[in-house]
This record gives sequence, structure tokens and C-alpha cells, in this order.
Amino acid sequence: MMPYIYRCTKCGAIYYSATSIEYQLNKNCEKCGGELEQLGEEGELMKKEEEEKEKEDRKK
Repeated sequence: MMPYIYRCTKCGAIYYSATSIEYQLNKNCEKCGGELEQLGEEGELMKKEEEEKEKEDRKK
């Protein structure tokens, strides 16, 4: 299982966790206290980034 990735909506800090946001005890940023948003699982994000890179490469 890939870790979930979270980003603070206030300062942009990135966090990784083995659990989904609905099971997180602390849903706030450790640095600034801002709200965390779940970006998805690491594997999903890597796949999206690769697809976007391929699209950019095709445009060139």
C-alpha cells in the first residue's frame, strides 16, 4: 500500500501518512496549524505527473 500525501492549504507543507484523511487524528499542519488536504496516494500522483510530462513532451 502506498502512503497518502497531504498538503497544508496555508503554508504548502507536504506530509505522508499510511492512513486516509478521514482516519487522521490531527488534520492540521504541524508547522502552521493550517488545514490539510489529501492529494491522493503516492502511486496515483506519480502516475499523474508522468502523464502530464508525456503530454508536455508531445507538444514540443
